[in-house]
Amino acid sequence: MRRRPSLLLFLAFWLAVPAAVVAHAATPPEPVTVKLTPSVIRMGTFYGGARVRVEGTAPAGSGVIVAVRGVGATEAFKKVERLGPIWVKTGNVSISGVPSLLLVFSSKPLESCLSRDELDRLQLDAPAVKRAIQIRPPQQGADRLADDFLKLKMLQATYRIEGGGIRTTPTGGSRQRYTSDFDWPKSAGPGTYMVSVSTCQGRAAGGDLQVPLKVVEVGFPAMLADLARERGATYGILSIVVAVLAGFGIDFIVTRLFKKKMMATH
Repeated sequence: MRRRPSLLLFLAFWLAVPAAVVAHAATPPEPVTVKLTPSVIRMGTFYGGARVRVEGTAPAGSGVIVAVRGVGATEAFKKVERLGPIWVKTGNVSISGVPSLLLVFSSKPLESCLSRDELDRLQLDAPAVKRAIQIRPPQQGADRLADDFLKLKMLQATYRIEGGGIRTTPTGGSRQRYTSDFDWPKSAGPGTYMVSVSTCQGRAAGGDLQVPLKVVEVGFPAMLADLARERGATYGILSIVVAVLAGFGIDFIVTRLFKKKMMATH
């Protein structure tokens, strides 16, 4: 009678093992996998942008969409209008409701991959972003202001929306590999950005997976940023000193060059 518990545990173990194996084998593969290179962008003294790669696997035959978003922020602008031959300031407006940065790439044209409702829900193209823009205070001509805002973002390269930029390669079976390489905008400031990868089949999106991309200041820029945050007065004085020294330096160089040119002509 004392051996019965051990026998029952032994039988339970061997009955549980096949069930665990079957459960593991029946687990469906991940809709998408993501690898980000680099996962951290470091903005140093000689920072001039970075090259980013997003790669992974997705179900074979599906479209792949990569979207990089910055946090939403309220941006303030001066509103100007033309009065005769001159432009004058007519007020201030703030724009919110949309990400500070939006980069969208896809393996198929977005319009053929997703329905209009899906594009609006995920804010994946210019019309979807325009619909989400909030302008305060309400303005006459808000539609034109929204268009101008989008044009500005495109010129700054903080908005880039295109049907392309992703390469897919069959790997055999039910998976395919995707790769997207793009230049990180130089004007994108420090912060945490979210990189999301989705698939599209039947005009609907699915399999969304998100990974963070961090942009941090290092070296001298980081030191100046810390100084500005923690010792504003010291930072202000240092800025003035640097500006004065730069002015004297430029004046010295120009004077020397002018003297050399005068000596050469005589």
